Amino acid sequence: MNDNVKTLIGWWQLKGQQESDPFVKFFFFYVCFDAWITAASGKVVDRYKLHWFTLTNNCLMERSVDFWESSQTQSLLKSLQMLSPIEDMRPTHRGQYKELNDINNVEEVVYIYQIRCNLFHGSKSPMAVRDAKLVDLSGRLLEKWITWALHNCQ
Repeated sequence: MNDNVKTLIGWWQLKGQQESDPFVKFFFFYVCFDAWITAASGKVVDRYKLHWFTLTNNCLMERSVDFWESSQTQSLLKSLQMLSPIEDMRPTHRGQYKELNDINNVEEVVYIYQIRCNLFHGSKSPMAVRDAKLVDLSGRLLEKWITWALHNCQ
């Protein structure tokens, strides 16, 4: 990834860290994650970016052992797991669910993408307690992950 993209991600990270609203925080950190995998993969379509992310040896995956094993990360992941499954709220996918069974399987953790889809496409409410918890936990996980990556990935 080029330094310009990494610098921009760093600016979005700072904006996200200053944000108190969990929905806005999630948005900022998902932007960071998406910018990272877009720049690193060279892909434009979400499905292809996520496919690249889970199937290649990239910094977010390969060097994240210390990140994934920290007690704070494990706590966030276990809390997300307790809220699993989440429904795919797209009109043609209602009744289909994404599960987080193995919190140490990064490919499953990317179920955060489903939370993003539901939020970005109008199916997450800040008034719904469960939705707020899902978005808050996902945003805090992404914040920790992006912060770790900016310090550890070259």
